[in-house]
Amino acid sequence: MSLSKVVLSSLMTFSTTSGPGPAVRLHSLHAATANPKLKILHIIRHAEGYHNVNNSYRNPKNIDAQLTPRGIDQCQALSQRLQVENISIDSIVASPMRRALQTAYHSFRHALEVEEDEHDKKQDANDNGNNKNDTPLPFVACENWRETVNYICDARLPCSQLSSDFPYVDFDMIQHEDDPIWKYYEEKYGDNNAYVKIRESKDDESLVRRGRAAWDTISRRPDEERSIAVVSHSAFFMHMFTRPELNLVSYHDEEVEELMTGSGFENCELRSVAYEII
Repeated sequence: MSLSKVVLSSLMTFSTTSGPGPAVRLHSLHAATANPKLKILHIIRHAEGYHNVNNSYRNPKNIDAQLTPRGIDQCQALSQRLQVENISIDSIVASPMRRALQTAYHSFRHALEVEEDEHDKKQDANDNGNNKNDTPLPFVACENWRETVNYICDARLPCSQLSSDFPYVDFDMIQHEDDPIWKYYEEKYGDNNAYVKIRESKDDESLVRRGRAAWDTISRRPDEERSIAVVSHSAFFMHMFTRPELNLVSYHDEEVEELMTGSGFENCELRSVAYEII
């Protein structure tokens, strides 16, 4: 069996739901007050990464791009806002890309109760022989919520490296050590130098498969988690929320539809909605 078929087969394991209808119905946030069956989702795009500066998406230095100092400042501002507005969450579901994990860490550090910086936390974990540190807040990495895989900045680092760099994150849902999606499109189109156009963003089958699996991940969170933060990416959000032909979400009212489709997500922007899995 060719490498492309092997990788494509592994990608199929991301799909845990199917069917012609939307996977989720979104409501305006105030609807959660009137309907206790609805849960709350705080949807956040990662803060500014080095690949965002001058649109350096194809620079090999930006593989699995990290946040810039300005991006970290954006996260700290969001953290202050969350505390001032008393916005609490029960769990974090984040893309396994470094910029998303860093955004979640710096934005919710007050809730994670992680006092050390990332380097010290990593060193402490390695010294203790344990790379998974408990925090009061579940913080899980989910492949289904990662960015659409188009450029080298979207290629994921090995899971073992990520789990070492982010010891307070649960990587149990990441099924592959190396990045199967990037490998699949690299074999299909060529490497970063040979092919300069978009990859997964023109593959609607993959987008629908991953989009449905992303919502299935949310549906499987424990019932007691009533308020969940999802940290992901702008292109994936664009496909998820603004392309009705993919039929991934439906909107209960015009207010929430305008919120999610009226404009693209800015770096470190948060939008809060009520939701029900359907």
